[in-house]
Amino acid sequence: MLRLLADRFGLPTAAVILLLVILLVQVALQVHSLLDLAKRHPVPGGRKWPWALLIVAGSLLGVIIYLAIGRSSPPIGTDQGVGTAEARKQALDRLYGDRDRR
Repeated sequence: MLRLLADRFGLPTAAVILLLVILLVQVALQVHSLLDLAKRHPVPGGRKWPWALLIVAGSLLGVIIYLAIGRSSPPIGTDQGVGTAEARKQALDRLYGDRDRR
C-alpha cells in the first residue's frame, strides 16, 4: 500500500511514511484537544464552538493555538480553582446540612 501511494504521488516511500505519521499525530492531537475542550468550563471567549471549529478546521495549527491559548482554564472536576477541601465541605454542609448533627 505504501508503494502504491508512493507511486501514485511520485514520492519516495520514506516521504509517504513521514506524511502518514504526521497525519496520525495530527488526528490524535485533534481528538485529544476536542475531548479536553469538552471538559473545560469556562473557556477563553466564553463559547466552546469557536474553539471546536478552530481545532477541526485549523488542522495542526488550530490544535497548537488551542493548546497554547484555549487551555487557560482548568478542566471540570479538578481541584484547580475550585477551592480547598474544607471550603467544599462547608458549602455542602450549608446546602444539605451538617451530617454530624444527625
